[in-house]
Amino acid sequence: MPRYLIERKASVLKKLLPPDNRSIPEVAREEGISEATLCNWRHEAKEKGGCAG
Repeated sequence: MPRYLIERKASVLKKLLPPDNRSIPEVAREEGISEATLCNWRHEAKEKGGCAG
């Protein structure tokens, strides 16, 4: 299982937020990351008090 730097996760999750508001499938294809991984990252960010989508 690949590990990603916190900075990479943050930059990818930022694409899901305004002003970009891009979809998980779109970002997953562009970044080469599975949709499930992005959903997990977003869920983790919300639990930690972040606002990831």
